[in-house]
Amino acid sequence: MREILAFVPYVVRTALRARMRSLLTLLGASLAMALFAFVRTVDDGVTTLSRRADQPVLVVFQDSRFCPLTSDLPLRYEREIRTVPGVAAVLPTLVFINSCRSNLDLVTLHGVTDDGLEELYELDVLEGSIAAWRERGDAALVGERLAERRHLRTGERVVLGKMDVQVAGIVRSTFAGVANLAFVHLDQLSLARKRQGAATQFLVRLADGADPEVVAEAIDQHFRSDEARTDTKNMQAFVAAAISEITEVVGFARWLGYLAVLVIALVLANTVFISAESRIGEMAVLETVGMTKARLMGLVALEGTGLGLVGGVIGTGLVVALLSIWPLTLGVEGYGIDMTPTPAVVAQSLLAALGVGVAASIVPAFAVARRPLHLGVKAE
Repeated sequence: MREILAFVPYVVRTALRARMRSLLTLLGASLAMALFAFVRTVDDGVTTLSRRADQPVLVVFQDSRFCPLTSDLPLRYEREIRTVPGVAAVLPTLVFINSCRSNLDLVTLHGVTDDGLEELYELDVLEGSIAAWRERGDAALVGERLAERRHLRTGERVVLGKMDVQVAGIVRSTFAGVANLAFVHLDQLSLARKRQGAATQFLVRLADGADPEVVAEAIDQHFRSDEARTDTKNMQAFVAAAISEITEVVGFARWLGYLAVLVIALVLANTVFISAESRIGEMAVLETVGMTKARLMGLVALEGTGLGLVGGVIGTGLVVALLSIWPLTLGVEGYGIDMTPTPAVVAQSLLAALGVGVAASIVPAFAVARRPLHLGVKAE
C-alpha cells in the first residue's frame, strides 16, 4: 500500500495530461455527488421528523379535515378529554400556518395555555426564559430553527404570521416540529385570528401504561355525536399522514440519487479506461522494470478512486456550505423538514464517492492486468 501511495504524484500528473477530460469528469462527479448528498439530507430530515414524533402523545383533530387551518374544535372539549381514563394532561392548541402547501418559508404559530405548555413539551431554553413568556401577553417562545432562519434574538419584536410579538425565549426540544414553530398565548392568537373559544387540536399526554389505541377510541367515541366529531391518532401516525405526499416524493428522489451515482460510476469507468489505454506503452515499460500486474492495477484504481473521492468531497462540501449559509426548511401542513446535513449524511456521501471510484476502476484495472506484456512493448 505504501508503494502504491508513493505513485500518487505520478497519478496526479497523469490526470493533468488530459486536463479537460479530468476536469469534466470531476465536474460530473461533483454534481452527481451533490445531488446524492442533497437527497440524503432531505431523506434524513424526514426520518428525523418521524423519529421525534414517536412520543406518548395523542393528537385530537377534527374528523375529515386535512389542514390545521380547517380544523375547528370547541375549547370546552379540553375538560371532557381530561375525564377519559388514561389521559394525564391535555393542551388545547390553536394553530396558524402561513400556508398548508409545501413551502420553504414555514411559519407556524401554536397558541397554548400558560400552564399547559410544560405539561406536554420538554423544552430546553437556549435564550430568555419561559417565565418571561408568561409575564407578557404579546410574547413568543421561538424554536431554534425558526430563530436561525429569521435571525431572531431574545427581546426583539418581530411579525410572525401577521402577529406583532416580542421574542421572550428561544427553545429546543426533541418533540416533532418544535424547532420550526413559535409558541404564543392562546388568548392572543384567538383574538388575532378571530377564533375565540376554538382550538385546532388537543395534544393529549398519556398516563403510564395507558393503551394509545384504547384512549384514542374512547375520545372519538365520546365526541361522535357532538357538534364536531374528532379523529384521534398517535403523534407519529398524525405526522406521517401530514407529510405522506412529501415522503413519496422523497422516496422517488432517493432513486434519482442512486441513478446519479450509477451514471457517474460509468463516466468514471470510461475516463479511467481511456486514460489506461492511452498509456499502454508506459505501463509496459513499468512492467519491464519490475512492476507487477497487481501494482499496475493499483495505479489504475488509484486514479479512478482519486477522481471519485475528490468529486465527492467537492459535491458534498458544496451542499454542506450552501445549507449552512442559507438554512432551508421544507414546510408541510405546519411541520418542518429541516435540510441540515448531519455528519452521518456527509460520511455516507463520501463513502458513496469512494465506492463509486473503486467500482469504476475495476474493469479498467482488470483490462490492464490481462494485457500481455509484448502487446504493450509493441505499442511503445
